Amino acid sequence: MSMGKRHIGRRVAGVGVAVALMMLGLAAPAFAAAPAVASFTPNSGPEECVVVITGTAFTDLPSTDASWDVEFDTDTTTGGGINATGFDIISATEIWATVPALTPGTAYFVRVANSLGTGNSATTFLNTADDAGGACAPTITSFTPTCGSAGAAVVITGTNLLEPDRTGGDVRFAPYAGGPAVTVQPDVDSATSLSVVVPSGVADGAIRVNTITNVTAGQVFSATPFLTPPPDCVPTGGTPHARSISFKINKAGKASGAVRSTEDPAFTECVAAVPVKIQRKTNSGWKTVGKTTTTDTGSYAKKVKNPKGKQKFRALAPKVSLGDPVTDVCSKAKSATRKV
Repeated sequence: MSMGKRHIGRRVAGVGVAVALMMLGLAAPAFAAAPAVASFTPNSGPEECVVVITGTAFTDLPSTDASWDVEFDTDTTTGGGINATGFDIISATEIWATVPALTPGTAYFVRVANSLGTGNSATTFLNTADDAGGACAPTITSFTPTCGSAGAAVVITGTNLLEPDRTGGDVRFAPYAGGPAVTVQPDVDSATSLSVVVPSGVADGAIRVNTITNVTAGQVFSATPFLTPPPDCVPTGGTPHARSISFKINKAGKASGAVRSTEDPAFTECVAAVPVKIQRKTNSGWKTVGKTTTTDTGSYAKKVKNPKGKQKFRALAPKVSLGDPVTDVCSKAKSATRKV
C-alpha cells in the first residue's frame, strides 16, 4: 500500500494550487494527468457504505495536496457535489471512499478531483435507506482454515468487508460475547479479504462480520461453521492429545508402568499399543536398554539388565502420529527418574 492509509483533505482552489506550485518550481511532473474514474463497487448502499473506486492517476499528485476530493453528485457538469465522509488513496488505480449522508432513492455520480483535473463515473451510485444494505451488504464466500484453536490465523474472503473508517469489519466467533477478533497485521484487510486471529473462548459456530452501523444491513454470518478441536475437526498436523507415563523398576531390572490419557474424556487411542522405551542414565546421556509395547489398557512390563551399583532409569513414550493423513498426535511422555 504505497500511499498508506490516510485521510485526505477536501479540495481547495485547484487551479491556484497548481499555479503556485509552478511558480515555486514544484509543479507536478510533465507526465502527471487528471484523475479518471473507470468504475466503482458496490453500486448501491446506505450512508457509511465503503465504495472501492478504480481508475487512473490517483497518485499523480501527492496525497497530502489539499486539493484532493471525492464527491457524490447528481450531475457531472456543475460540480459542488457532497463530499465523501472520508477516503483513502490506496494506489494509483484505487481509492476507498465512505458514502456520506445522501437522499435515499437518489442516484449519484462518483467524482474524483484534484488541482490537475476531475474524473466522473459513467454510472451512478444509488443511495438506499439506512436500514437497507443494497449492494453494499457484506458477504462471506469462504474462510480458511475451517477449524482451529485460539491463536490461529483465519483469512475470510467475501465482499464489502470494510467498516466506515475503511478498516476491516468487526469479526466475531461464536458465542459472539467477547470482543472482535484482532487483525493479524495492521493494514492487511481489504474490501474482499480479512485476516484475523481466533480469540480465546471460541465455540463451534458461524463467523459473524459487521460493517455498517445498522445491524440488519451491515451484518452477515458465514454459511458454514468454524469448528474448534477436539473433537469436531482436525487442525493442520493433527489434533494433539496429552498423556502421561508411570514407571517403577526393582533391583532385578523388572520395569513396569502404564501410559494414561490426561484428557477428559480419555483419548484411548493414545494408550493402547504404545511403544515404550526403558532408558538408563549414562555419562553421555540417556541410553535405551529395553523396548516394549503397552497392552490395550495402557500397561507395560519389561525386564532389563541392571548393572551393579546405583543406576538411574526412566520410561519414555515417544510422540506418535495417527492416521494417514495424520488426524491425531499423541504427545511425548516421560516418567519420573527411578534409582535402583
